[in-house]
Amino acid sequence: MSAQIDLLAEARALRPLIESEADRTDDSLTMTSPVIEAFEKTGLFHLMVPRSLGGYEADCSTIIDVFEELAHQDGSIGWSQMANASATSYCAFLDPEVAREMVGDKAGSVFAGQFAPRGVIRREGEGFVLSGEYGFGSGSGHASFLGGGGFVLTEDGTPEILPNGMPAYLCYFVPKDEVVMKDGWDVMGLRGTGSFDYGVPEQYVDAKHTFWLFDPQVKTGGSFYGIGATALAGLGHAGWGLGVARRALDEIGDIAKAGRARMSGGAILDQQVFLREYGEKSFALDSVRQLVHEVYGRMERRLAAGETLDKADNDEMMGCVAYMTQVCEDVTTFAYRTAGSQGLRNPSVVQRCFRDMMTGALHIFVDRKSYEEHAKNRLGVQPG
Repeated sequence: MSAQIDLLAEARALRPLIESEADRTDDSLTMTSPVIEAFEKTGLFHLMVPRSLGGYEADCSTIIDVFEELAHQDGSIGWSQMANASATSYCAFLDPEVAREMVGDKAGSVFAGQFAPRGVIRREGEGFVLSGEYGFGSGSGHASFLGGGGFVLTEDGTPEILPNGMPAYLCYFVPKDEVVMKDGWDVMGLRGTGSFDYGVPEQYVDAKHTFWLFDPQVKTGGSFYGIGATALAGLGHAGWGLGVARRALDEIGDIAKAGRARMSGGAILDQQVFLREYGEKSFALDSVRQLVHEVYGRMERRLAAGETLDKADNDEMMGCVAYMTQVCEDVTTFAYRTAGSQGLRNPSVVQRCFRDMMTGALHIFVDRKSYEEHAKNRLGVQPG
């Protein structure tokens, strides 16, 4: 794929298709074929795949902008695409030849999965015997490979410890035809994300198809991948949250300009309270957008200069995305509540933004516990 392609323009060009497929996607509970084909044709599934494997290996700013644009078009489709792109970026941590076999120059080959420690894993030979039951496999409906995670246990049932002192938390990928797909996705928001449950029957997985979550070694691609697996996922959450919140704010702006009025209160466009809140939310959203771009951009520059990142850096990246999500929730709630019956009655884009945001903001990645870790780092509090 050419690095000269304007990836944001490619994403913007998909708006008519994605908006027209939004209802069908929600009804289908997963991304529809025309959208899948469009992402394959544009290569946007491989937005974060190393160039040497045929991907774009885009920079952090471009990644956030593309995810924001697609989420602005539709929350479910934007979420699925960012989940697939983020998971597929983990090919950078796999054996290079294996990674090439899995995704090399195959724009439609994508990863999905839940990497929570829900697997049972033990060592055997040059690999692992593992199994597990997983959920929230966003983008799994059209994925080629499903991933999972778990601690590698010793004979006494305790986790192995890696040379860096961290628990041996293994992430792995297996072909989709070796996974038992289940349902389990009937929800309020993000309905069309295909976040299905799935089971991985006991099987042997070669170590070449795995990496350590707490010590991912970059085996393909540039310094960018040194931000680590969790921070790569954070790029997706950053762009997605910004896109949905911006769409909600745009929608309430259009509703206000179209003459929305409160009973006995007149047009909201003429009301000081509305104008003040709208202005405040606009500044807040712009501010957190700058925040995530600054934090990720700074980390990217440090990596390019040959530095390595540590836990405190990861805490800052996770914390800034969690805070951004908190602000995006507030912005989206303002838009929905202000819309009145126009947000309540179907069809309603602002209602969909609200449902999607309230669902996406429950994700463990944007849990606000990261504020505590960031505070400890800044205050010099030693781990207890």
